[in-house]
Amino acid sequence: MSKLLINEEPLQVLPTLAKKVGLNEAIILQQIHYWNRINEKNNHNFDDGYYWTYNTYEDWQKQFPFWSTRTIQRAINRLERLRLVVSDNYNELKLDKTKWYRIDYEV
Repeated sequence: MSKLLINEEPLQVLPTLAKKVGLNEAIILQQIHYWNRINEKNNHNFDDGYYWTYNTYEDWQKQFPFWSTRTIQRAINRLERLRLVVSDNYNELKLDKTKWYRIDYEV
């Protein structure tokens, strides 16, 4: 049993946020925040005045192996509809449709 208790980096979420936006959405929002803070520390992925993180749904699924890619896509789409997450495409190759994400902290 002890092998299942915090032997790897945990995902964290505030219950208040989960209550407001949903559990899946809160976990993803927190993860975007986490990666964007790392990018800010490393001065990486800065465009249009913001720090961004990017992933395909399949790459997000590697971070959240307990969800299907479809579940992740639904949660991200909901965060975009709520305007909490802004997405864009800053890929060098315009054929690459990998989405870039940032949080709109003002919303």
